[in-house]
Amino acid sequence: MKPSHPNLQKLQHTISFIAGCFEVLVAAILIVGLLITLTHVPEQMAELFQKDEFNNFLSSIFEIIIGIELLKMFCRHNLDSVVEVMIFTVSREMIINHMAITETLIGIIAIALLFVVRKFLFVSALDKDEEGEGKSREIMPAIMKTLQNKEKEK
Repeated sequence: MKPSHPNLQKLQHTISFIAGCFEVLVAAILIVGLLITLTHVPEQMAELFQKDEFNNFLSSIFEIIIGIELLKMFCRHNLDSVVEVMIFTVSREMIINHMAITETLIGIIAIALLFVVRKFLFVSALDKDEEGEGKSREIMPAIMKTLQNKEKEK
């Protein structure tokens, strides 16, 4: 929804531009952090022959993967990338921390629910509004349009 007053529109545009600049800055910092982290991977591969170093190696690799997914989330601005980051984060916690059986079961259920959300509940039309940005305020028309498109495909 756009404000009716021209000055409010300018202010909204300026705030949106500044937020976009901060987003690019955070993405650049994340890229630098990922590059720094990647330089330590060859050193860690040499240490894999020592006891318990494999977990440290896996932890580092998962942190890099989660960082890359976070970067993609900043660039794409869609709900699917948020779900992917959450899946990788829960997976990392389950694999690295060797949780108790009940905690592992909760993690498995969480990942299964995230996959269900991604597969069945995620409607891509809800992810964008008329201008191609943000979440749509009119949910029912978006759902109806998606259902009509699926019926046409059959």
